[in-house]
Amino acid sequence: MRTIAKNKVKLQNHTRKLIHVIKSKLEKVRKESKHWKPILTGDNVYEKFEVHGHPTNHVVDIGKRLCTCQIWMLTGIPCVHACATFSRVNKQPEDFCHRWLTIESYRKTYNHHINPIPG
Repeated sequence: MRTIAKNKVKLQNHTRKLIHVIKSKLEKVRKESKHWKPILTGDNVYEKFEVHGHPTNHVVDIGKRLCTCQIWMLTGIPCVHACATFSRVNKQPEDFCHRWLTIESYRKTYNHHINPIPG
């Protein structure tokens, strides 16, 4: 119970959108994304890209939040290919993380009160 109360107090002071651990992982991915080159596939809404790099190419659909590497779908954090496309269309990767990785979701997790049990 001490841990729950401690985390609840820590979360009240956060003003960022993402928790620190996710933010640092996203920064690492963002740095690695500079080695990939996104190419627009021709759709009018700038959502589908083919991302070229070594050794393979991947397809990113920003609207559906999908990449053919499937890391984005599995972790909820945009992959290097998606981050490369975000830099191309001037969007922030933080806005495309899954909602359960946000501070708001963590606040909801620790919002409940647990009554102590004697004994």
